Amino acid sequence: MKPPRMAMALIHPHSIHSPYYNPNATAYDLVERAIDGSIARIRSLSKLVAAPNDYAFRGGVIADNKGVAFLVKLSVGTPPVPQLLIIDTGSNLFWFQCEPCISCFPQSLPRFDPAKSSSYSNILCNSVACNVSTHECDSNKEYCTYNLKYIDGASTRGNLATENVTFETSDEGTMVIPITKIGCGHENSGSIDGQQSGLLGLSYNYYYSFIQQVGLKFSICLADVHNPQYPYNQLVLGDDAVLEGKSTTLDLYGGHYYVNLQDISVGETRLKIDPGAFKRAPSGEGGVVLDSGTGLTYLKGDGYVPLQNEVQRLLDPRLRRVKQGRKIKLLCYAGTMGKDLQGFPVVTFHFENGAELILDINNMFFQVTPAMFCMTVVQSDLTLRGLSLIGVLAQQYHNIGYDIQGKQLFIQRIDCRYLDQQSAFP
Repeated sequence: MKPPRMAMALIHPHSIHSPYYNPNATAYDLVERAIDGSIARIRSLSKLVAAPNDYAFRGGVIADNKGVAFLVKLSVGTPPVPQLLIIDTGSNLFWFQCEPCISCFPQSLPRFDPAKSSSYSNILCNSVACNVSTHECDSNKEYCTYNLKYIDGASTRGNLATENVTFETSDEGTMVIPITKIGCGHENSGSIDGQQSGLLGLSYNYYYSFIQQVGLKFSICLADVHNPQYPYNQLVLGDDAVLEGKSTTLDLYGGHYYVNLQDISVGETRLKIDPGAFKRAPSGEGGVVLDSGTGLTYLKGDGYVPLQNEVQRLLDPRLRRVKQGRKIKLLCYAGTMGKDLQGFPVVTFHFENGAELILDINNMFFQVTPAMFCMTVVQSDLTLRGLSLIGVLAQQYHNIGYDIQGKQLFIQRIDCRYLDQQSAFP
């Protein structure tokens, strides 16, 4: 029997356990929200690419990503108080709303009151911990503070503190870990307008990021993101993270996780894309990012156009192309995936050192209406300055393992229920 792992269930944004749950929403409503969330996310990211130095101490790209962002439930304080948090690989601080609340957005769970926790402690203004992190203090110069301004206009401000966090483990037990830098937000505003308590940032920063404090490793396994009832999506933290499958080089830049995409194939046909098309320039422009909050995959033109041409070559002779009518240009066809995509070849993203992301029809397409399906890969526009983004729909049916210290990303195609004999679920 393996020892219990720090494994947490990821809550689908539209499952019955989510505050966004709408029992009247159809599958097509959920697809529309995924598209809208991707548009909001990519617009926010484009602002960061255009002005990277404007966000020195930033939370990353929160945007209105409720269409695809997964939630995780954990508890903070002594006694433990449950929190429902969005996970975001593009943000680096773990924060939640706190009493007393100067300005807060609605949340489904009671707000955390640090005065009622015996393990909570504000970080002092003149401490080393404050000097090497935010280097900001309150008006009395007593306690260390943080002030995050997200690139979509949302913000959070409060105390930087130490606090115990209680995680569930894979044997249905719990594990308490003291987190030395955590955000207790008293002023929170903007487009973070859902019912979550805050955000669990999974990006890396040496001085204050959550992931630095739990072991510099984590893994995310996602299966069918269109199925709100699928119970096996999971996040594993620390040394127990699932690092399986072939690995490729992981590069951290500007708070985002970059990978070296070298080519794409459709079935046995290599598209022979110049590997330099996906490289990040010394200036920071270009490159390929894995993102947990974007549904769609965005490829710069040098990579997208050959893929689009090959898909059209296979589908145009027998299907009618239709316009989707959105602000982003999707390649769409009249028909249903189950009937009209039978026999469509697997699409493979080839990374450095032989790692592969394997996209079947459920990764590559989604049914937008009962009579129309579209490709989940779109062309990134000029505002992204050559940046490509691999979204959640492409990551379905994969376990993605992040080894930050080893600078390796592990990719394993798998149904999360078979990840191992000890899942995060009963």
